[in-house]
Amino acid sequence: MNDNLSDTDKNSPLPPTSKTDSNVSTDADLHLDKYSDPRVKITRTGILMGVGVVIIGILGAGLSIYARKTKLEQTTRFWGPETIIALQLAEKIELRPIGASDFEAVDLSGTPSLGHLRHALLDERGFDWNTEGSGSAAEMCQKPTEGAAISCIRLRFTDPTANRIGTIDLDLDLVGGWVGPSDGSRRVQATEWVRPKLEKYFQMIVNVQRLRYDQRD
Repeated sequence: MNDNLSDTDKNSPLPPTSKTDSNVSTDADLHLDKYSDPRVKITRTGILMGVGVVIIGILGAGLSIYARKTKLEQTTRFWGPETIIALQLAEKIELRPIGASDFEAVDLSGTPSLGHLRHALLDERGFDWNTEGSGSAAEMCQKPTEGAAISCIRLRFTDPTANRIGTIDLDLDLVGGWVGPSDGSRRVQATEWVRPKLEKYFQMIVNVQRLRYDQRD
């Protein structure tokens, strides 16, 4: 028995506390506010709200992808599988004049916005299917509008390297928005939203080609 212990220590029911234990308790006491801060409480409602936000985000992303995805059911029926492959993958696309149009043939391969042109002719939402009928698009050709250089064109698709397709020709009436295969078997009209975009694109291509021709000298 240690004679240095005081009578108080001897009679105390609790064992003496070490210096280390005292420091631990003091540190914990200093951070009690972090554990009792109501702002960090996780409730069932908060969890459900978080899950809801995640679900809404996933659904929104899925709907966005679906809306942007090219729809091919009607256009595959109209164009046929080989023309669909040509619109998607053809290595070379050539622009040629037909009807009242008068310009030098233009190689569109690698030109700006060519992907938008492919999409416009592929996506079924770009056409008014109530106008579909027999006959060629070339028959619907009109005179160019005032200030325009062209009115009717032919797109020739070839794939000389991979040879995935033969030669595919499509005719477009840029004034009325009629499109169809050059064999004249059928035609359909582009929507009012797509028509001016097609006309503007091809007018720009021909104007640039003519400008380059004029500047050769």
